[in-house]
Amino acid sequence: MANTFDYIIVGGGTAGVTIASRLSAALPALSFLLLEAGPDGDPRLEPTQGYRAGLDPAIEWNHKTVPQEGLAGKFVSQLQGKIMGGSSAINVQGWTRGAAVDFDQWAEQVGDDRWSWSGQLPYFKKSETFFPAKSNTVDLAKLHGVDGPIKVAQVTNSGRQRNYPLRDMIAQSYQSTGVKWIPDGNAGDPLGYCEGAHNTYDGKRYYASNCYKLGENVTTYNKVLAEHLIFEGNKVVGVQLSRDSERLIVKAKKEVLVCSGVQGSAKLLLLSGIGPTEELKKHNIPQICHLPVGENYSDHPNFQTFWKVRDRGLSLGDMPMVTPECDWTAGLPGDLMAWHNHSDLLPKIENASIDPNIYALLTANGKPHTESFALYGHIDLGQCGVENPGGSCFTLANVLVSPTSRGTLKLASSDPLDAPILDPNLLSNELDTQLMYACGRLTIAMMQSPTAQRYGVMEYGVDESIRNDLSDAAMRKRLLYTGRTLNHGSGTCAMGSVVDTECRVKGLEGLRVMDASVFPAPLGAHYQAAVYALAEQMAQLIIDSQVT
Repeated sequence: MANTFDYIIVGGGTAGVTIASRLSAALPALSFLLLEAGPDGDPRLEPTQGYRAGLDPAIEWNHKTVPQEGLAGKFVSQLQGKIMGGSSAINVQGWTRGAAVDFDQWAEQVGDDRWSWSGQLPYFKKSETFFPAKSNTVDLAKLHGVDGPIKVAQVTNSGRQRNYPLRDMIAQSYQSTGVKWIPDGNAGDPLGYCEGAHNTYDGKRYYASNCYKLGENVTTYNKVLAEHLIFEGNKVVGVQLSRDSERLIVKAKKEVLVCSGVQGSAKLLLLSGIGPTEELKKHNIPQICHLPVGENYSDHPNFQTFWKVRDRGLSLGDMPMVTPECDWTAGLPGDLMAWHNHSDLLPKIENASIDPNIYALLTANGKPHTESFALYGHIDLGQCGVENPGGSCFTLANVLVSPTSRGTLKLASSDPLDAPILDPNLLSNELDTQLMYACGRLTIAMMQSPTAQRYGVMEYGVDESIRNDLSDAAMRKRLLYTGRTLNHGSGTCAMGSVVDTECRVKGLEGLRVMDASVFPAPLGAHYQAAVYALAEQMAQLIIDSQVT
């Protein structure tokens, strides 16, 4: 078996498959090895409702955090795909880019305009074929792609009828609390409520490994674990792999491209001696390079509230799965989502314990602080055990998309089989907690509006004593009951501190990291769209370096 290739790509996830596809097509004379810890595919995942199969530990890493003090000691799942296609194969298919200000701040932090909104926009477009809603009045040619690999559709133009009965009630309830309508949440200014977009069309999931095709010059190894990198001096020249009891060393003539996600990329670098001195010394790992690998870890905390309406036949589980007006099999059972800025709240909350540079990110004009969205059914995302009361129900999600809390990823040992120690340090300060409460208060106030009350809306899954209660104590009870994250981890190999603006690991040759672990700060988005754009941009950079 040949074990030397021009490029080795460690991780067949969202970024890894994208990069392998683009490089193999543009550089046909070169050879590529794509490594993936999980299987090649799973037919359960292609239907849009197949996201439930993503909890299977055969295709998901099944890691949990350490107890989170901000959630009263709760262990929180940190899902990450372990299958070709990675998390794009198991996620719930939300397609949100984030705000222009998020990317402009990224560019300013690292001193490189390629990571600004205008720098990233061509690569967002390159990844997608966009199907807009009729209500979308933005300049589509300027903002969206028409021939990219991933089909992305707003809900009412996604190939099947999805006229959800509760949509008008949710829309009018947003309006009642002063949340404005915007035609496109992916146009750079998402503050307001909009019709969401998903990487689904005609009931099918479109994700990295069923959309980005690999050339004949790509060799794939499935169900292999990358144990550590191989060095010659300060240059990375290969990877040691294991499959069961078998070990193999593969060599790269040009570069090793690590695309193993927020958990896997940092873990591999640490196991290879790239990281903080004390962390490596603790596990007797010889240090190659001192870098803050595993620091700056963040995720998007969220909590849910559950609601029942008076009339029947209005939600998933309380009406036929397919009717002439509404096909529940066509996608995630929701259509409206919103982003909110709470700048009026910021001066009122103690922030002395927060890094001033992180706090400054929140104060920019147009910055989304929180996100909310509705799912038309009893959708217990956090697996909290909230009992389904029957009848027509819906779920409201409240998400902190600009957390100031930062945590760490550390090694449990020097054994590659051991899961990393994950501590995103969720809600570790009063500001993050109050922003979460603010989002929850807004969505509960929506349900107290005359529009919602005409539907006989009533909260369930909480003590009767706190229904309609918006106090801190009542909000904390809701938060602790259903709090979790949206599995949007980032930052463990941050650009600027661990990698440079071309994703090369600082102080070393032949090694890049290219996935959400390099995001220097959280984005107000569900991350797959941004990861595709990052991968598209980095693939083009490598292609240009090889053909000039």
